Amino acid sequence: MAQLDERTCILEEWLRLPESRRCHATDVVAFAYRLLQERPELFQERNQTGLDTVVNWLLPYVSNVSTG
Repeated sequence: MAQLDERTCILEEWLRLPESRRCHATDVVAFAYRLLQERPELFQERNQTGLDTVVNWLLPYVSNVSTG
């Protein structure tokens, strides 16, 4: 349940960003990296939660998803 709460909190923070700052996958990576640097306490309990996990959580919410 704690991981679900973390995910919800991170997603809410992501969606508060202006759309121009959440258009590309690189925006997701930069956001996740910054989050892990600024708030490592979110991830101390979960060994599997890290940069890749946060990126995977947020990629579906990239504003400008191109559908080839």
